[in-house]
Amino acid sequence: MGGHGYSGWWGAMGGPKHRGMVTYQLSPYEMKTNAHLISKGTHNFFRRTSSQLGYILPGVFLFWAVTHFGKKRHEWLNSKAGHAAQHEH
Repeated sequence: MGGHGYSGWWGAMGGPKHRGMVTYQLSPYEMKTNAHLISKGTHNFFRRTSSQLGYILPGVFLFWAVTHFGKKRHEWLNSKAGHAAQHEH
């Protein structure tokens, strides 16, 4: 049941060779990871963000409204008027 000893590092396990596997690799000198980052990147950022505002803003507004209501309610419940109103019932 146990292991049969060291079988090699990942990628060199000593098993049968894979056939028909093709790998591609780009030279780091061919990749331009930050090309046009400032000129086109900022425009893309604002374009993509503005297209998602309709999905994001309702959740942000709901979170703000619930938090605002909760803080105001908490302040009122801990005030003199809040204590008096709670003990009337």
